[in-house]
Amino acid sequence: MTSVFLDTLTKTYPRQADPTISAVSLAVQSGELLALLGPSGSGKSTILKLIAGIEHPDSGDIRFDDQSILSIPANRRSAVLMFQKAYLFPFMTVADNIGFGLKVQRTNRQTIRAEVARMLDIVELSGFERRYPAQLSGGEQQRVALARALVTRPRVLMLDEPLSSLDTAVRHTLQEAIRRIQRELGITTLLVTHDLSEAMTMSDRTALLLDHTIVACDQPDRMFQQPPTRAAARFVGISTFLDGRVAGDRFSAGLGTFTVPTVSGPEREATFAIRPERLNLLDTSAPNAVLGVIADRFYKGEFTDYRVAVNGDTVRVRTNQPRRSYACGDAVHVQFPVEHLFEVKP
Repeated sequence: MTSVFLDTLTKTYPRQADPTISAVSLAVQSGELLALLGPSGSGKSTILKLIAGIEHPDSGDIRFDDQSILSIPANRRSAVLMFQKAYLFPFMTVADNIGFGLKVQRTNRQTIRAEVARMLDIVELSGFERRYPAQLSGGEQQRVALARALVTRPRVLMLDEPLSSLDTAVRHTLQEAIRRIQRELGITTLLVTHDLSEAMTMSDRTALLLDHTIVACDQPDRMFQQPPTRAAARFVGISTFLDGRVAGDRFSAGLGTFTVPTVSGPEREATFAIRPERLNLLDTSAPNAVLGVIADRFYKGEFTDYRVAVNGDTVRVRTNQPRRSYACGDAVHVQFPVEHLFEVKP
């Protein structure tokens, strides 16, 4: 297994004023699946191309374990890149598509047959050997493309939004399949996605790219529940930020005065945030609660999104309380549980 280290990578394309990625540093642990999450244009795919050798950085280094790979030709890096489209050879059978890389490496036919059969079993397509790509569904084509990528046993697997063109049900099934296969083989994997749910579902850790650099990297649950910065919090769906002054466990903000997790040091300016599903709507007053009025509501099946007007501001609350529903104009108390408030950097 292989560790991947990106050391202050910068890349600017011709006729481009600003760099696509700027001073990106990242350590991908051996055998883990790390998701590169971010909006379109943030530089996620460029990072994969730099690792694969399709593009070259303006500055910085890329190392597999302790060895720089920048001087190694793309075809010798043992880093396979799988794209959004399967790009299967239409005139080849499934078996021939999967075994193509081994054939290029001049592997003997018996070994190719055995490896193709092994990969078909892993991707759960045994019996599809003689079919052609046109006879496969989109999900089946991506399974074949994954088998083709893995059959040469690369040191690093890179997935560039491989599921984004598939139907929701198929995408969820393949997310689970890819995660299972990655764990079984123990291959170091980087997944590019703009889909927060996909990153949370599939990764051991998630690196968030905003403004062409990595602003946060953590385990999915911590990234989702307590992102470190305001920009990262907004990207993962947090919209309630309290700006004010904190001293110990007392925090004074525009919405009111709250008890927060104890902060050491002298009184200072601070910003606290909270996820919308961590807020509570109550009929009566309670600790850490402020009075508001329901301004809007959106029923979404599994939960209801409320917009609550509080002291001239709007607080978004997401709840799945089955026994209580509020209507626009209802007075409510919005509670900010102490244990779910967390400080964010600007």
